[in-house]
Amino acid sequence: MTKCNIHEFFFDWNCNDCKEEYKNLKGTNKIDEESHEEVEPIKAKKTKKINDYKEFTEERAKKLYEEIFLQYLKKGNISEAESIERSKKIIRKQCLMRNIEPWSWV
Repeated sequence: MTKCNIHEFFFDWNCNDCKEEYKNLKGTNKIDEESHEEVEPIKAKKTKKINDYKEFTEERAKKLYEEIFLQYLKKGNISEAESIERSKKIIRKQCLMRNIEPWSWV
């Protein structure tokens, strides 16, 4: 494995040894033994399980709604009604991601 002896605590992107060390750490320089060709690293899937999300209770949803609503109002370029609708839309999307039935106020 290539290791840069000059830049020990950070990668210098102008240094060839640093670039090679970074590639080795990421696994982009691995060679397929049979074909002797470079192998692309396997990208991790971006799918998340429902269990990976924090519990989304109605109390948390109301707090999130309030924070989002206030952020939209601070911008000042949209009306209060539009702020309400956009905030509710985000809460509905959070419920959908977690496979939860949205509350009646949403």
